[in-house]
Amino acid sequence: METLQITPVMAQRRSLNFGEYAEEATLVMEEQPTKEKRPLFIEANTIEASLEHLRNDCIIPVFAKDNEATLSHVAFIETVQDATRTFFQGEQIELPDIRVSHVIKGRIPEAIHKPANQLLESDKTIYYERCAFVIQVPTIYETVNGNRLTLTIGGVRAYNHTNLYSKKTAERFKVF
Repeated sequence: METLQITPVMAQRRSLNFGEYAEEATLVMEEQPTKEKRPLFIEANTIEASLEHLRNDCIIPVFAKDNEATLSHVAFIETVQDATRTFFQGEQIELPDIRVSHVIKGRIPEAIHKPANQLLESDKTIYYERCAFVIQVPTIYETVNGNRLTLTIGGVRAYNHTNLYSKKTAERFKVF
């Protein structure tokens, strides 16, 4: 198993440690933009999702031959989020922006013989074949040609890259 090491390149940190001169210093803070929704990092054929939706409303697919569960999108996102908090301890880390696509619809075993028009909401199941997310660290940034670029960490997971019709094998995750 290889160890993933994330190293910020050309990161600029703001320090408000004025040391012994704090009484004489004048603190000038950058004006923070109003809390508008950031532009989406990917639009195309995706929809926005929350961790709560993925955790509470979606099932976790299994490998058909041995019924072993795959790693869920939530587990992947929370693992990267935890690694980000640990590695960049003391920095401001935002909640992940999550986009999903290719909904896979199903039904619970008790509703297997019901006609589709008679299914109750409690009979239906879903999961998303593809999931992408980004986590921004706004306190680590670089200004390039007047544009502020913040450190962004993200990942992509697509169940279609995993053969769910066989036994459990190595699963693919993309981290950037």
